[in-house]
Amino acid sequence: MFYEGTEKRLFICTKDLNLLTLEQSFWHNLVSYAGAEIISNINNHHISAYLLSESSLFIWEDKLLLITCGNTQLVKAALFIQQQLTKQKISTLIFQRHQALKPQLQATNFQQDRMLLEKQFNGHLQHCREDYQGDLFVFGDISTHTIPTQGIYMLHGLRGEFAESLQSKHIDKASILKTLRFTDFFDSLTIDHFSFKPKGYSLNAINQKDYLTIHLTPEKLSTYLSIETSLTDSQCAPFIKHLEALFLPISLKKIQFKANNQQLTIISA
Repeated sequence: MFYEGTEKRLFICTKDLNLLTLEQSFWHNLVSYAGAEIISNINNHHISAYLLSESSLFIWEDKLLLITCGNTQLVKAALFIQQQLTKQKISTLIFQRHQALKPQLQATNFQQDRMLLEKQFNGHLQHCREDYQGDLFVFGDISTHTIPTQGIYMLHGLRGEFAESLQSKHIDKASILKTLRFTDFFDSLTIDHFSFKPKGYSLNAINQKDYLTIHLTPEKLSTYLSIETSLTDSQCAPFIKHLEALFLPISLKKIQFKANNQQLTIISA
C-alpha cells in the first residue's frame, strides 16, 4: 500500500481579527475543505492545536498553519479562508508543497493550485530544486517575525527494528511515544497524539506560543517521518540525533525559512 506522507503547508497571517475567537465549526469546515477531519484538540492562552486525520492545524491569535498529507487538496482550504475572512483580513499567505514521492497520484499539482491562488492573490512563485525540492506561492508581508516555523526535518527511507515493527503491525500510541523518548527531550510540552489503524502516528505538542508536530508514515513503499517546530535547532538537535539512530533513514533533510527584504528564502541542509 502506498500513502503520500510528504506534506502540503498553508500559512496565513491575519490583521484586525483574533482567530482564537472563531467558532469550532469554522475550523471543522476549513479542514473538511482540504479533505481531512479533526481528531482532537489541545490549547493554551496562546495557541490551539488540532490533530487531523491527515496531519495538523495550529492557530494563534493572528496566524494559522494548516499541514496536510495524503491526497488532500489544501488549495481548497486556502480559497475557503479567502472567501470567509476576505482578502482584506489576510496580510500574508504562503502555500507550499514539498516534492511528492508519487505526484501522479495527487488530485492536483502545484501549477493547478497556483492558478487558483493567482485569481485571488497577487503573489509570486518560488521553486526549490536543490537539496530540498518544493514549490511555494507567496503573498503579502514577509518578515522573520511573521513565520513561527524554525525548522522542518524530513526523514525518508526508515529502517531498523522499530521501523519494521511499525510496518508489520499496529502499535499503540503509548508504546510509540515511549520508543520515541519524546518526553525525555521535551518535558515542558503538552502532548496530543494518535496511532492510526492499520499504521501511522501523529503528535502535536505546544508550550506557550511554541509548537512541535510529528507525522510518521511507516508504509514500506513510502516510509517517512517529519518533524516541524517553532523550537530552535539547538533545542531539537538531541531529539533529531536520537531519531536518526532509531530509524536509520536513507536521507534526512532539514529546511529553515529566512526572510530578507520581503523575500522568503528556504535554507536546506
